[in-house]
Amino acid sequence: APSAPPDPETDFLTPLASGGSLGFGSALDKILQEPADAVPDPGAPTANSDVAATPSSFVFPTSDPLSDHKEEEKEEASESTAPKALSDTVEKDYRNLVDMAGKIFEAANNGEVPDSASIIDAIWRSLEQLRKNDELLEESVRQQRDYHSWAQRGANVAVLSIRLGIEVDCDERHCLALGLCGLMHDLGMLTISKDVLDNSRFSPKQLKQLRQHPLESQRMIEAFGGSFAWVGKIVAQAHERQDGSGYPQGLKDDQIHEVARILGLADTYEAMSHPRPDRNARATYDALKEIVDRRSEQFDRRIIKALIGIVSVFPLGSLVQLSNGEIGRVVRVSKNFPTRPSVEILLDPQGNTINYTRFVVLESEPLLTIVDPSIPEYVLGRTGDA
Repeated sequence: APSAPPDPETDFLTPLASGGSLGFGSALDKILQEPADAVPDPGAPTANSDVAATPSSFVFPTSDPLSDHKEEEKEEASESTAPKALSDTVEKDYRNLVDMAGKIFEAANNGEVPDSASIIDAIWRSLEQLRKNDELLEESVRQQRDYHSWAQRGANVAVLSIRLGIEVDCDERHCLALGLCGLMHDLGMLTISKDVLDNSRFSPKQLKQLRQHPLESQRMIEAFGGSFAWVGKIVAQAHERQDGSGYPQGLKDDQIHEVARILGLADTYEAMSHPRPDRNARATYDALKEIVDRRSEQFDRRIIKALIGIVSVFPLGSLVQLSNGEIGRVVRVSKNFPTRPSVEILLDPQGNTINYTRFVVLESEPLLTIVDPSIPEYVLGRTGDA
């Protein structure tokens, strides 16, 4: 039977909402209480410099986690019509996040405890990047996805979850929680055999097993130590839905943690637009349309609105066909011109693969338009020169 709604005075919501020390540890609590523009001097001694990271506690690094990545901002006389190249910092931070997710899965698989300080460091970097702009989100889209990598999927969900958190005005603590839960939410899939995962259709027994994986995720996360317990409680709810149609407990509305609601939408969007063991991929445009048209009762409408605001009319990551016959991926959206995003061209009009990087910024190309917004991913494997 569904559990009772969380009591905000006693449940795991309280540490996140009230600034208590449970969860990320006293060192991170101190940093979160500092002004937003306060940047620690990495060479200066700190009050927490003698605090060692332990497997059972979150201790945020005492030095500035961005100190090695700061770049001087240069004002440009005029804005280029082509998308700016992603900085090395963004690419490095994305790969670091994927690596951290991989280490979490490896630790869970081996019955070990991951390095909590390194994980928080990676999430903090991601949050800082997403506060500046959407380049980290764009990087998660542009990367050649490894459909067999739970780590990369976890990283992508973490990035989108943090970005959604920023969009709905979550505070730093909740944004960091979203990133951490995003990295760990599918650990329970490690308990599902490859034979089951490779099935296109599941028997009732296999479907029941799949729907228990959030509880397996919770069990694995709690095995990391007591300070991870609240993470386990949240990820156990990542597949619950507002109308009670989710699993494993069929929770409804306010019975579902706020972080789990955001996480669930990010995971659904990622899963629907890319192949997963338990569902086929949909064209990204169609995935967003289905969420809006048919799933509005399952998710908080405020979060759906935030998702649309982030990914735009032609969603970030979607494959589209232009009026000249070329096919490309939307890699940057325009707030001013939502129907004219920037597209990385992948196939020429004959269906041949483009072997060099080429972008089309539609707001600067008035004669080009998007004629098909829902090109399925499989067309990339059916190129004319294959």
